[in-house]
Amino acid sequence: MATMDNPPPNYHIVTSPEHLQELLSEDLTKVSVLYFRADWAEPCAQMDVVSLELAKRWTGVLFLLIEAEALPDISESFDVDAVPYFILLRGHTLLTRLSGAQPAVLSAALTSHASKPTSLSTTTQQPLAPTSSYNAASEKAGEEEEEEESDEDLVKRCKQLMEQDKVVLFMKGDRDVPRCGFSQKIIGILQKENVEFTTFDILGDEGVRQ
Repeated sequence: MATMDNPPPNYHIVTSPEHLQELLSEDLTKVSVLYFRADWAEPCAQMDVVSLELAKRWTGVLFLLIEAEALPDISESFDVDAVPYFILLRGHTLLTRLSGAQPAVLSAALTSHASKPTSLSTTTQQPLAPTSSYNAASEKAGEEEEEEESDEDLVKRCKQLMEQDKVVLFMKGDRDVPRCGFSQKIIGILQKENVEFTTFDILGDEGVRQ
């Protein structure tokens, strides 16, 4: 569980879904940063510091730290499947979301959204789950959608992946930076038993992940 000494007044540790709703509803024109984290994820140690420093810089932005596994209802409502994970809202409206430890991208997202407030109508509805991601690469004009992979091609590709080594672990992240508690536990078991294995990050391949 994250702890901190003398956090700025705009930085809060969320304790429940009701607490989150209360904080978000205080000012529906304010930009909020929902920071999902977990103690076991090493990148979160870096982003703990980054988020705190950003909160000191962006005093008009609400920073909400959420323990992803301790508050699964909140994590699931926002489709959070890895940590660290950031979601930017204005009131209850999604602005963008960011997966991974990317301080520069998070700072850029804040610059884009927090410095250019827009006029939004007020609402008493619950926060909407995120439906879009912040991805600078996606802004390329005229980018064509990739051709959908057939089931037959997917099966063939999965077979090739599984033949890379005697043991292939399909996981979130990699052996050095697992992105979920289950992946971390399996890595620990394999390493404890001195099992040689290869990993494949399913977060980077939606076809294999599904």
